[in-house]
Parts: sequence; structure tokens; C-alpha cells
Amino acid sequence: MARASRTRGPRSREEQSAARDERIAAAQVLLEGAVAEICSGEDWRRYLELQGRLHAYSASNVVLIATQHARAFAEGRVATPSPSYVAGYRTWRALGRVVEKGQHGYAILAPLRYSVRVATDSAGATRVLGRGDGPGPGESVTARPSLRGFVVEHVFALEQTTGEELATPPRPRLLVGRAPAGLFDAMVELVGARGFGVSLVSSADAIGGANGRTDFGARTVVVRADMDDAARAKTLLHETAHVLLHDPVSAESMPRFVREVEAESVAFVVASAHGMATDEYSFPYVAAWAGRDGADVVRQRAHRVARVARELLEVSPAPHGTGGRVPGVEHVLEQGHELGRELETARLGPGELEAVGL
Repeated sequence: MARASRTRGPRSREEQSAARDERIAAAQVLLEGAVAEICSGEDWRRYLELQGRLHAYSASNVVLIATQHARAFAEGRVATPSPSYVAGYRTWRALGRVVEKGQHGYAILAPLRYSVRVATDSAGATRVLGRGDGPGPGESVTARPSLRGFVVEHVFALEQTTGEELATPPRPRLLVGRAPAGLFDAMVELVGARGFGVSLVSSADAIGGANGRTDFGARTVVVRADMDDAARAKTLLHETAHVLLHDPVSAESMPRFVREVEAESVAFVVASAHGMATDEYSFPYVAAWAGRDGADVVRQRAHRVARVARELLEVSPAPHGTGGRVPGVEHVLEQGHELGRELETARLGPGELEAVGL
């Protein structure tokens, strides 16, 4: 007698929620384990190299992608130890490439965003409007983005796909000692918008032996003039990170070594994305600091490094890497809302990272 087959009906909302929470928890466990393995300056260097290549993605998702790609490499499913470009399944299809049979997507944490309506009265007091509520007399209404939670999405590396060749984006190749055109001036403008002036001093002797210095009291940034063009630009990247991250009010209780890890790490990521080799200076410098706290520095600071590095890259007029986004993907954005969502799914802000304890 044939055995009757059983088909499972649609899952209830509670079951779907439980399954989503389970996937998120599994991703967090994977992330925590990967972060714990970053316990030296050399490990931090490797992380920064990947963040420089995938700077369009959040720090946590870079770690998740890197960990799962390394596992795929160890199992012989991909040919390289680290990924070059990352995208969702539909994005690869739209670009004429297909995911190879037997490949598994890399789990990442994607935010669920929505908007709430906020009413503001003439005195500046605000209240959130519920469904069907309207503003009172004299109130204006604005939409405020809010975070509902997270889901686990899956992306695939270029190395997991086959198909049409990708367009090769221009990659800057700098002459020794040259900085990317416009990068220094872009940083001057960025810190100027924060109320800081930038000036050059004759030598390190003028600033206590340092290459650069940020003075929050005087609202000034100074950089040594007796360095080559690239060194001046890299130093200004470091000082710009201090301006954006370390005002005395928010950084008062932050140990100096943590501030230096953050600033030099931002400088490395941005310089790396522009094709500037900073290994000889950055790696020994960062290793000397980061090795003291290892995983704690990564857990607490990586998202800040990624966020500020992205901010600096967004204002740079010089050519730099795509940040892990597939070359030419802009041309397929019109193919649907779901594809556009795939492209944005890995971007998490610092507040969102804190919401999941990362």
C-alpha cells in the first residue's frame, strides 16, 4: 500500500517569526566567533584589507561574508581565499551570471526599515502619529525612518558564479609619492564643514614629532609639509577621522590607543580603496595598538571605522574601488524593486548594529 505523503501548509506568523529569530541568532553566533578570532594586529590588518575592498558594506556584514567565503575556500568551493564582488542572486542573474550548482549563499543581516509619521508643534514638541491619526492645530508632519528589526538575507561572491564577463572598473595606479587628485582638498573641505581649518607646518619638530595633529580647542588640523604628496594626504585622512570621531565630549573616556586604532584604520581603508599603499606605516602602527585589546577593539570599533571610511570615500572625487559592488550594476537597477532591495540589504548603520548587540 502506497504511503500517503504529507504536505505542510503555510507557516503561521508566529512560526515565521520564530524561524527568522533563529536565523538571526545563528548569524550573530557566527559573527561573534569571527570577531573573537581577530586578536592581533595582523588579524586586524587582514580585516582592514577586506573592508577596504568591500567598503560599501557594514563592518559586521564584511566579517560575515569573509568568514563564510573562507569556509567555502577551505572546502574547495571557491578558488580565492577572499571575495572580490558580492551581490544577491537576482543581481547576478540580471548581470548575465548564474550561481554555480552546489554553492551556498552567505548569510548577512539586513535591516527592516519603515517610516513613522511625527507631528511637531510650534514649541518643538513631537509625538508619533498612529494609524488614522492626524496633526493637531499648528502641527506639522514629517516622516521619520525607523528600524523594525532584522532578517537574514543571502548574497553570493563573484567567485561562486559563472557567465558573462564583468566590466572592469578603472583602478587608480599611483606613481610613488603621489596622492589621488583632489583627495587632500576634499578632506580640507570636509573638516572645514566641521569648523576646522587645515594648515601645513614646516616639519615634525613644529608639532612635537608627529606627522599631523588635531586641536579641538583651536579647531585646527596641521600636517607636516616636509613629506611627499601621498604621505600628506594619508596623514590628513588620519586627522580627518579624529575630527569626525573624537570630539572631546564623546571621546572623553576613550583611551588614546583606541582613538589611534580608529583613526589609522579609517586612513588605511580609505587609502587602500584609492590604491595607496600604506602598509609600511599603517600596519606596524595599528598592530602596536590593536594587539592590546584584540577582539574587543574589533567588536566595539569596526562599525565606526567602516561608517567614517565610507563618509570620506563618498566625498572623494578621485577614482576608487567599487566597495564590493558589482561593476555595471547601476544599469540593471530599473529591473525591479526586489533587485534594488538586494543591492541595499547589506548596509547597516551604527545604531542598527548596536540594536543587535554587535
